[in-house]
Amino acid sequence: MSTREFPCKASNIYDKNINFLFGSGASASYIPTLWIAENTTYETLLTHEDCKDVRDFILCSYFNKIIRKTFCIEPISENKKYSSTIASYTNFLDELVTLLEKKGSNQIRRANIFTTNYDLFFETAADNALTKKTFHFNDGAIGFKNRKLNISNFHITTWHQGTHDMYKHELPTVNLIKMHGSVSWKRDENETISINYPITSPARIKLETEKTIDDLVNTLNNTNDNLVDYLDLNLNDLNLLDEFKSYYNSLAIVNPTKEKFSETVFQQHYYQSLRLLSYELEKPQTVLICFGFSFQDEHILEIIKRSLSNPTLKIFVFCYNTQSKHDINITVNDPRITYIYPKEDDHKISFDTFIDRIFKSETGDWVTWTN
Repeated sequence: MSTREFPCKASNIYDKNINFLFGSGASASYIPTLWIAENTTYETLLTHEDCKDVRDFILCSYFNKIIRKTFCIEPISENKKYSSTIASYTNFLDELVTLLEKKGSNQIRRANIFTTNYDLFFETAADNALTKKTFHFNDGAIGFKNRKLNISNFHITTWHQGTHDMYKHELPTVNLIKMHGSVSWKRDENETISINYPITSPARIKLETEKTIDDLVNTLNNTNDNLVDYLDLNLNDLNLLDEFKSYYNSLAIVNPTKEKFSETVFQQHYYQSLRLLSYELEKPQTVLICFGFSFQDEHILEIIKRSLSNPTLKIFVFCYNTQSKHDINITVNDPRITYIYPKEDDHKISFDTFIDRIFKSETGDWVTWTN
């Protein structure tokens, strides 16, 4: 058993300004990543010059395989993967609220979860966690039938008072700041963002062509064929793709190409969320814990690099495997950051391992860390 004390355990951070940064790796057990084949992702296809005239076909595949799953409606198939992922998110929130409850009366009982994911796992898990814990889960919106998103709402604190007002105590608050948008967001006519949680997943787009995204990749990589001619989409498919594109453009999410929002109101919220992250990382005695995040968003990366001038800031980056650590180190490699990763190639830091390591200190000797 290692004699080194794990640096990111709950007992060391409960009295700090706690912030998390989650990327797509947190949901990868259910929602596929952007990879299609070796050296090929949806991003590389959508930015490839030879694919510009089949972009809608590529987006349709991306929607069917990935976006539909982000609505987090329990599926008929893949039920075990979905249930396992929801259980991990619920367990995380349960442990986090327990940690916030340990803060002293003179400390703000708040944690911020910044995420580039636009799935609804955190929101769904919050409902589960609220059956066992009393806390305020804050998605940044206020209202009843018409819930409006505003960055200032992340500074709201909730108190519970006794029946006769003889005492009051602050409820733990978990802020969820979705930096790349959400499938629950819509732009209103008055240039505000409304949040409405769907109760059904959108229908799969069923084209008549038998050609798949894998066929397209194979043709692109191994032939000089024109991709439009290769797909040979009929009129029904072309019309369906036109309808799909109109719907897809209404979604308030960042594209796989890393293009920022086309709508001004979403752009404003994105940059406001970046400023909020920057403000939080400038505070004294702050902790930032990263999981499932690849550091490919250049704006977030720049904020994290600048924040390292804060002498009391602690940053912990959980790496899925040894290759992940290598890739992250190429992007951001600083001795003031603690990288937590498996010792061996055949081990992986899953969401459950991440939770156990922080809150329960239970993963054995196969996890190590360096600066």
